[in-house]
Amino acid sequence: MIANKPGVGWGGAGENSVDGKTDTNGFCPVSGQTTAGFIGLSVWKDGYYGNGGQRVSTTNLDSVTHRWQPWNPTIDIVLKQMGDQVPMYARRVQRIKIPVEDKPIGFDLMAGDWVAPYGKGEKSDFLVKFESKPEPEVPPREIRPFDVTLTLSFSNDGDGIQSIFEPPRGSSELRLPRQAPADGYEPVLIKHQQTERGQVPHIEFRDDQNYFFRVRTKKDAQGNIVSALYGKIAGDFNHDDGGFVARGWLSFTYYLNPEPNSRNMEFDPKQNLFKNLPPLERVSAP
Repeated sequence: MIANKPGVGWGGAGENSVDGKTDTNGFCPVSGQTTAGFIGLSVWKDGYYGNGGQRVSTTNLDSVTHRWQPWNPTIDIVLKQMGDQVPMYARRVQRIKIPVEDKPIGFDLMAGDWVAPYGKGEKSDFLVKFESKPEPEVPPREIRPFDVTLTLSFSNDGDGIQSIFEPPRGSSELRLPRQAPADGYEPVLIKHQQTERGQVPHIEFRDDQNYFFRVRTKKDAQGNIVSALYGKIAGDFNHDDGGFVARGWLSFTYYLNPEPNSRNMEFDPKQNLFKNLPPLERVSAP
């Protein structure tokens, strides 16, 4: 376990940490002083996923004892054991321009690119359609109203996407379940953003938003799925740059298991099937 050094908070000039080991009962005492009202706890164990850094906050400072409350709390942290980590196509797509508006454009997850003629992709795993209404003229320094829609659809009967909510920090390094669901996939996802003059913007965005998806689905004559590929999206679309906001750019982090019918979502960061990715597009989380 590692925690902030007594008297030092995150971001301070002398930022530091102290560490310790749990006893046979799994207990590790950490003590010290802080002016920030919180400490950060990170826990590791061989064969297990770390907790991803957990922030432990207190609510207020007691004016008499000068102690943050609650005082001397016990924090339970449960680590997930590592399972069967597998190679995947994993990539942080960074602000790629959607080639045209008002038309579904295929995106190949194995190529990490738009399909021809807009890129080097061959199979349309995702169909991305971006629509925007004309932006009206406004006085200088006033935010220009916008109304945009991003529609994600698929190429095959049985393909689809579904939401799963999990906080982006303070949990396990393996944030999402080990396996993608066998069913429950929706054929269309619509994201809408809108603002009008003097109104609070409508932004369909959640900090804890994530997804599972199924692509390249094949069915037999009876409609049963005989082959499909499964994957996950960590965070929301455009989660790292605040939204597409009428500009037609797309960002998202995805993982695709290339083994047909395998729903295993434990990625081995040492076996990314994308090679020589730029630093900002590399994925290190499982």
